[in-house]
Amino acid sequence: VEEDVNVVVPDAAVVDNVAADDVDGVVDVVVSDAVVVDNVTVVDVEEGVEVVVSDPRVVDNITVLDVDEDVDVVVSG
Repeated sequence: VEEDVNVVVPDAAVVDNVAADDVDGVVDVVVSDAVVVDNVTVVDVEEGVEVVVSDPRVVDNITVLDVDEDVDVVVSG
């Protein structure tokens, strides 16, 4: 992907298998009010990565690999 990738998931019961691979821009993944967040994977990103998960009951497998700039992972709740 040549541009930025934005994934926004509000009010989901289960978020499973979010993947971003080989992105030249910025990757933002925002999940709010999910009960279960499973398998968020970001690989080979030229710019920053931000993963924000708010108010989950279960968070499993957030993976960020091979990023050239900043990585922020925030899980709150």
